[in-house]
Amino acid sequence: MGAPSVLMSEEEPAAEDLSLPNPSLIHTSDPFEARIRTQEFLGCSHRMAVLERGKPFLASVQYRSLGGLGLMTSTYGPAVEIGCSPPIDLVTVNFVFGGEMYIEDGSGSTVAGGSNAAAFCFHEDVRMRWTPGLRQLMLTVEKPRIERYLRNLLHEQVRRPLRFHTPVDLAGSGQGIAAAVRNLRHALELCGKAGPPPVLAAELEHGILTSLLLGQPHNYTDAIYSARALPAPRVVRRVVELIDSEPQTAFTVADLAMFAGVSERSLHAAFRRQLGASPMSYVRRRRLAQAHDELLRLDPTAGVKVTDVALRYGFSHAGRFAAAYRARFGESPSVTLRR
Repeated sequence: MGAPSVLMSEEEPAAEDLSLPNPSLIHTSDPFEARIRTQEFLGCSHRMAVLERGKPFLASVQYRSLGGLGLMTSTYGPAVEIGCSPPIDLVTVNFVFGGEMYIEDGSGSTVAGGSNAAAFCFHEDVRMRWTPGLRQLMLTVEKPRIERYLRNLLHEQVRRPLRFHTPVDLAGSGQGIAAAVRNLRHALELCGKAGPPPVLAAELEHGILTSLLLGQPHNYTDAIYSARALPAPRVVRRVVELIDSEPQTAFTVADLAMFAGVSERSLHAAFRRQLGASPMSYVRRRRLAQAHDELLRLDPTAGVKVTDVALRYGFSHAGRFAAAYRARFGESPSVTLRR
């Protein structure tokens, strides 16, 4: 089955573990209670009907949010039909495990499962039929957040509602979306109840939203990728000065593009042309330098962990942080700490 391998990291077991760390929970054998409480979590119209009478129903739903993002896992046991009606102030990406989801919406019919997920913008009624035993991992994104990112990519107002194509190809362009969701789950596990620090939270949000807007086809895709003139060199200099002058700020490309008064795509292209790196690559280099400076200052006998420093500067994966650190400074972070 394609989807589990896309969503698992190297450290995870072979079986798909969809549990969320420190979640809000629903655990009930009452379909009415499951529907009402799920509706409360999502803040939208939500209908559910059990299609297999006589089979035991047990709703197990988990939910964890981070700012305008959320992850929800759901399983019910027997086959169910679920319906949602606008207005719904969310965009969702629905990953399916252990079965198939048959979908009817304004764009037609879609089947999610295996190497296909489904993206919903909920501009029309959506009806889903879940096969028995299906388990779902659903990413939720508040529409105002993704529309703000879209405005920054376009550098103009969004005049029509954003509409994603429903099928998400996890073996193709949707791989980036699956990877961004995997990173979010991993960071929530590492950071516990307190959640990721601001720098890391901003990185995770940016990864989710850019992977959606650049990887999943939608009605603004052509406009995002249309050719435009690059900004003047002074724009890049101003952005670099901002990054260097505020090293503790959790900048995203959206923030930097807004500061520069250009689109994200234009700023990215200008950075590539003038510095040979993307804006976020430059930001990460600065964060690596900050982490290096802090490790040099810390007392190695005080019980401080390298992982804590990495998380503080926006690095959620210890192995990748160590590799980037070694490539930049010629030694591991633990060696720097022991000096």
